[in-house]
Amino acid sequence: MERRTPDFARVFGDNKLDETETAAVIELAFLMAHANGDASPDELESLRSLIKHLIPNANVGLHFEKFSDGFEGEPTIGVRIKGAASKLSRPIAKELAYKAVYAVAVYDLETNEEERDVEERVINALGLDEKRAHELGLETTHALLART
Repeated sequence: MERRTPDFARVFGDNKLDETETAAVIELAFLMAHANGDASPDELESLRSLIKHLIPNANVGLHFEKFSDGFEGEPTIGVRIKGAASKLSRPIAKELAYKAVYAVAVYDLETNEEERDVEERVINALGLDEKRAHELGLETTHALLART
């Protein structure tokens, strides 16, 4: 089965984020990719795809470095999730953030306890209820599986 790059245009639809929201969404996705301390190649690819969708002319390597600065794993994840989530006040920005996090989590077709913990922290920090998070996860899965 051939693996494709995740299409965040499908995941996000016509919704747009401002610069502050964009940085927060990328940070949350970065934290998910590194939930267990080591991002898989597929998680890095999904993160790269997200950055290129949100900032088409971005130097992805610089973004990886920016979000890696000060990252010490578990001790900083909770603090950084709360900090990034606090920059998202619009309901649509919160939902898109969750979709981005979810897409990064599932793209490598593996989940683990650390990813489930980060997902739960993101849901709580964004103020989403479990039902809405489940709906957003289904929407994201459908968008990722959609064929052109």
